[in-house]
Amino acid sequence: MLEVLSIRNIVLIDDLHIDFTKGLCVLTGETGAGKSILLDALGLALGARAEARLLRQGERKAQVTAIFSLPPSHPFWLELEEHGISSEGHEIIFRRLLEMDGKSKCFLNDQLISQTLMRRLGDQLVEIHGQFDQLLDPRSHLTALDIYGKVEKGPTEEAFRTFQEAKENLAAFQANLAKSLERETFLRFAIEEIEKINPRRGEEAELELERALIANRAKIAEALLVIDQNLSGALTGLSQSHKALSRIQELLPEKMNPLLEASDRAIIESQEILEGIKEVKQEVEGTHHSLEALENRIYALRTLSRKYQTDDLVSCLSEFKNELSHLEKGEDHIGALERAVSVAKNAYLEQAKVLSDARKMAACALERSIARELPPLKLEHAQFRVQFQDLLEDAWGPFGIDRIEFYIQTNPGLPEGPLAAIASGGELSRLMLALKVVLAQSSAVPTLIFDEIESGTGGAVASAMGERLKALSHTIQILAITHSPQIASFGAQHLVVFKVMENQETRTYVEALDHEKRCEEVARMLAGEKITEEARAAAKRLMGEGPWKQV
Repeated sequence: MLEVLSIRNIVLIDDLHIDFTKGLCVLTGETGAGKSILLDALGLALGARAEARLLRQGERKAQVTAIFSLPPSHPFWLELEEHGISSEGHEIIFRRLLEMDGKSKCFLNDQLISQTLMRRLGDQLVEIHGQFDQLLDPRSHLTALDIYGKVEKGPTEEAFRTFQEAKENLAAFQANLAKSLERETFLRFAIEEIEKINPRRGEEAELELERALIANRAKIAEALLVIDQNLSGALTGLSQSHKALSRIQELLPEKMNPLLEASDRAIIESQEILEGIKEVKQEVEGTHHSLEALENRIYALRTLSRKYQTDDLVSCLSEFKNELSHLEKGEDHIGALERAVSVAKNAYLEQAKVLSDARKMAACALERSIARELPPLKLEHAQFRVQFQDLLEDAWGPFGIDRIEFYIQTNPGLPEGPLAAIASGGELSRLMLALKVVLAQSSAVPTLIFDEIESGTGGAVASAMGERLKALSHTIQILAITHSPQIASFGAQHLVVFKVMENQETRTYVEALDHEKRCEEVARMLAGEKITEEARAAAKRLMGEGPWKQV
């Protein structure tokens, strides 16, 4: 529950400290006294957006502190542990510092935290409901029903993620395949063009050599002839010299042996040269290509190499064929992806159906619970219903395939319809209260704040609303900002908000009233500016029926 709210330098508030009690706390005061400022300050302490306009005029800094107490079993303590926030005892202290430029700092148990985390944690401790409650928005009805019924959405969320991934994979592949059609056209043309000239690995180097031979055939032949003639004569001389050395070998063996060995090597190498010349001569004489044909072939190979940016047309052709083969198998892969989408879709629908059935059971229970709350609020003829509608496939999501909206029939014979469209102002206030009384039983939020929820009601109806607020406050702390004397009379604690002009400055104060002052404040709410004895008597009667009445 909210135990303390301390405010410094917020709008009309100079320095204010409020202690709250358990049960139903009512806050009253004239219009413009500053009740909304208290809500703004509490919202600031719990992570609402900081605005420089909240800073009291002439001040440089403002501070709001909200202190809560929770039982050890409350899930909020686990949340603190997950974020590494230390806690001592049973108190939780939210503190917000606001500077004149609109910047702020957030602290939880004196540990600096982000505004986002403060807001998320604050939402777990306080819910604020006003005349235009968020339950009027049909988008909130699904969440409210799920919380009330404690339905398990995890399997549906997981199945939807799998379904989405399967669809994304298929869509991505289809997009790539569409782009690959252009690539496929290119590959087919490239393969045909390269295969047409039928390149061989290393062919260009061979052609270069052959071109050199053809271009210099006459010079090469002439040179080979001269070499052959000279070397043949030299070889004859070497052979004769070798024979002469052999004849005198025995006479001078030590001198002749090295010379004979050198002579042998010279003869062998000369023979090898002659053989090489013979081979070259045969190649030159065996070249039948024309120089023009060789030039054209080399030009064609080089043109394709530049076109496809490769030095190896044979390897390039192989790569193109492999890529084309992969693309041609794409349609088979699409079939596999489509089957995966179908399987994931069926699995999702199966889980969504389980979720929908659980919601329908929860809806029946909610309808029965609301039906019990309506008669005490003078809505005994009203009928509350949870309407289900299947979503179209493009609207499916992680929370299932249901569209849920709360419907109401205010009186027999009248058409039913959405809350906001059918109910009048007073009826709507009571319906909101009935919903909150029921839904609060499933919520872990320890403090509910109602801001003028009695709008459009009065008399016995307002008294009935006060009675329900009092009953609800037995299990949860209720703060009710109200202009209704009937509701105010049910408060276990009564705080009055007022403003005072001091030294030409306006300040807002809050006072906790004793029984006598409470009667006077209720009398003011009944009579207006001038309190009559009749109003005081009526206030005493209300007070006698209020906080001391067992509800």
